[in-house]
Amino acid sequence: MPRNVSITLRLTLFFSVAMALVLYSVSGLLYQTLRDQLNSKDVNELRSTLQFQKEIASTISERQGSQEQWQNELFEFIAEQDRLSLRIISPDGKIWSQSKNMRVPVADYPAPTASFNYASWKHHDGKLHEKYLITATTFTLKGKELWSVQAALNVSRNNEIIENYWARMQIMAALAILLFAAGGYWLAHRGLRPLRVMSQQIETISIEELHTRLATQRWPSELVIVARSFDSMLTRLEASFDQLTRFSSDLAHELRGPINNLVSAASVTLNQPRPNSEYQETLEAMVEEGERLSRTISSMLFLARADNSREPLKKERLDSEAEFRRLIGFYDILAEEKSIALTQQGSLTFSADSLHFQRALANLLSNAIHYTPAGGHITLTARRENYWLYFSVKDDGEGIHSEHIPHLFDRFYRADESRSSAENTGLGLAIVKTIAELHGGKVSVISQPGKGSTFTLAIPDSRSP
Repeated sequence: MPRNVSITLRLTLFFSVAMALVLYSVSGLLYQTLRDQLNSKDVNELRSTLQFQKEIASTISERQGSQEQWQNELFEFIAEQDRLSLRIISPDGKIWSQSKNMRVPVADYPAPTASFNYASWKHHDGKLHEKYLITATTFTLKGKELWSVQAALNVSRNNEIIENYWARMQIMAALAILLFAAGGYWLAHRGLRPLRVMSQQIETISIEELHTRLATQRWPSELVIVARSFDSMLTRLEASFDQLTRFSSDLAHELRGPINNLVSAASVTLNQPRPNSEYQETLEAMVEEGERLSRTISSMLFLARADNSREPLKKERLDSEAEFRRLIGFYDILAEEKSIALTQQGSLTFSADSLHFQRALANLLSNAIHYTPAGGHITLTARRENYWLYFSVKDDGEGIHSEHIPHLFDRFYRADESRSSAENTGLGLAIVKTIAELHGGKVSVISQPGKGSTFTLAIPDSRSP
């Protein structure tokens, strides 16, 4: 069946086919049952008639004096019937007598047997079509003479009744199938009405109507799951659209600041001649703003490539001790300026993209240094647990309030001044989350205000079963 055929037509067709199978099966069973019953009745009638004639012949033969008398009396007992015809054959093979309505030739009869046996015989004469049940038997009369009797029972009328019944049954079945098809189409069309209503409501949903939900209405049980799934999709779309809207607004805000600073600095400098020192200061400020703008754009390009699965991973075997030492060596001077102690714990070998892994931990460590007061302590920890690898950056800094934690890894989300590193682009923690997801992992945070924070990057263990 073509896939573009409507569900209504599919249900109608299936319903019609099912009803056709049922009707034709039942009518065929009734037809065969009636046919078997009528045939059994005819066979019993033929057997009884033949047995009755044999008994009459035997009785007449015993009490009659001459052969001619009992033979004549025997044939007088053969009643003239429309359906039954008899033929008596003498021991010398001659036809002694036969019914006027006998049509079956002698040669077409089966050979006489001791047990009852019959066959079918059909007669065609122009428009006349007849069917007979024929049989032959022998019996011994007076004088030990072996006589033969051939009997034929006309069953054409019964056969005609059966065929007429079958023809009427086919017509009734065809009409019933048409009625069932029409009723099935109406029922299917009515039954699918909630689906059409749901489709109409879905068509009215636009960007401004993403808050609409279908599961609030009463639907048939089969459509409740569809409504819930659609509502779940709308929820994700609404969240994504809101996030995209916020992201676009934040991005415009982030880019507008550096660009306005560049234009303002250049405009003020060009208004009148200035000393070389002021030109140099202006150029340095413009370079700083340009670098900030470049970092923002670079981070955005990275996130865009990751969102579209176009950021390749070059995994290699890494050692957590070596990676931590490398990272601490890079941030050691910055930590010394604030008298912050950097330590590491744990030793693991794992598979990851070295560049991305360093970038994620660098963002976390940079944030920790930024928000840890002088004399604080930051610990980098690596551990393996339940086929997962956990890399944590723990500080004893100012901590994060609970209302900010669910949104902490959103792009351009600000908790107070900023919880992102990446040189204040507002994308540092979003990049950490993306890198974790690229590796099939996740990132989480545990924090209490005034007691510090623990950011944990978790990735699957490549040695897991």
